[in-house]
Amino acid sequence: MAEDSIDRMVGEWARSAPELDAGVLHVVGRLFRSAEIGQRMIAEALRSLGLSYGDFDVLNTLRRRGEPAGTKPTELARSSLITSGAMTARLDRLDRLGLVRRERDPDDRRGVLVHLTERGERVAEQALDAVLAADERFLAPLDADRRAQLAAILKPLLLHHESG
Repeated sequence: MAEDSIDRMVGEWARSAPELDAGVLHVVGRLFRSAEIGQRMIAEALRSLGLSYGDFDVLNTLRRRGEPAGTKPTELARSSLITSGAMTARLDRLDRLGLVRRERDPDDRRGVLVHLTERGERVAEQALDAVLAADERFLAPLDADRRAQLAAILKPLLLHHESG
């Protein structure tokens, strides 16, 4: 089987520091390197729409949630794991682009609710299509069975670290 960058790295460690157990890099190194490549492919797919991954995340969170009354910025920030200040900056940008609109929350005079505009709805759909196509290109070497196996292998790892 062909060598990848992780095989070469582990091999170099074995030669330069044989006492070092770098075997975990076979898994962790491949996870991180694969994530980096996948993120780059998604960023390239979104670039043609003038969006960052953060923009995509907000637009499609709003679309996915589909809350008729709108979504609070704090809920968007929580789902994106960013600060409310960072979410405000992201929403300002999306508002300037005409993709979202903010309106006063009728239940909280200091709060606002965020909605997709019609244009935002169209761009969110295009962005999701572009991201799913990039994901498909990334996973192309794996058939459906291998994809299911990989998902099943990764799930307990993610569950363990998300619960902590």
